[in-house]
Amino acid sequence: MLLARIRGGFACNFGRGADRVRLPLFLLGLLASVSASARPLVAIVDSGVSRTPQLASVLIGEYDMAGNRPAYQPRYDHGTMVATILNREAHGEVDIVSLRIDDAAGCPADRSPPCQPSAAPIAAAIDKAASLGVDAINLSLALADDPAITNAVRRAAAQGIIVVMAAGNDGRNHPDNTAMARAGFPRAVLVGATDAAGNPWTGSNRPDADDYLYVWRRGVDVPTISAAGEQVFGTGTSFAAPIETARRVLAKTQEMAALNGTH
Repeated sequence: MLLARIRGGFACNFGRGADRVRLPLFLLGLLASVSASARPLVAIVDSGVSRTPQLASVLIGEYDMAGNRPAYQPRYDHGTMVATILNREAHGEVDIVSLRIDDAAGCPADRSPPCQPSAAPIAAAIDKAASLGVDAINLSLALADDPAITNAVRRAAAQGIIVVMAAGNDGRNHPDNTAMARAGFPRAVLVGATDAAGNPWTGSNRPDADDYLYVWRRGVDVPTISAAGEQVFGTGTSFAAPIETARRVLAKTQEMAALNGTH
């Protein structure tokens, strides 16, 4: 089996596109009433997710927010890698819906995928996820402090949705996505990357204030699966974020079960 090491990428820019559903008809009703589902649902806003053997039983749908492309056939590995990490951390107990936002034109040579030159599809993806009644939204992306995205995060958090965002890979004493983290406080959280021993990764953007939530999770050489189903390793806060997403969703589920007396 091929082994590769992939540096965690970010959507440093944003794009436009139509909201195109890629779901079997029988799943449309399921997603429309997902709040009644016994299993939690997480939206992964990313480059699209491949239906690998590891994800086939939990990946229940994909929306293409930036084009009209075939479902589950991503151009880049990033979204599949993120989804695989989330699924493993959640022990297969969480369903996933993919909201694909990568630009159909691809990434410039100096950018790491997924890339998108407009805020519109990312804001639309967050709103779509909220309309589906997801429990959490994973944003393993470096987002500009765009008002449309910030307001979309604010709306999602106001609905009680957990919003987890990567802190960025520039090694700075200031994380990316702070406007969104503040807008979604206390349901939004930034995630920095550590190595396997728990030491902060030098490439991770670090917290510089206390008016947003920030946590550390492993993000160095995290084992995962590519879109082609090959074993790979990801390094970056992109791959730390889904670990936090899974933990928060499971904690929320356990809390609700306890309140309902079903644990």
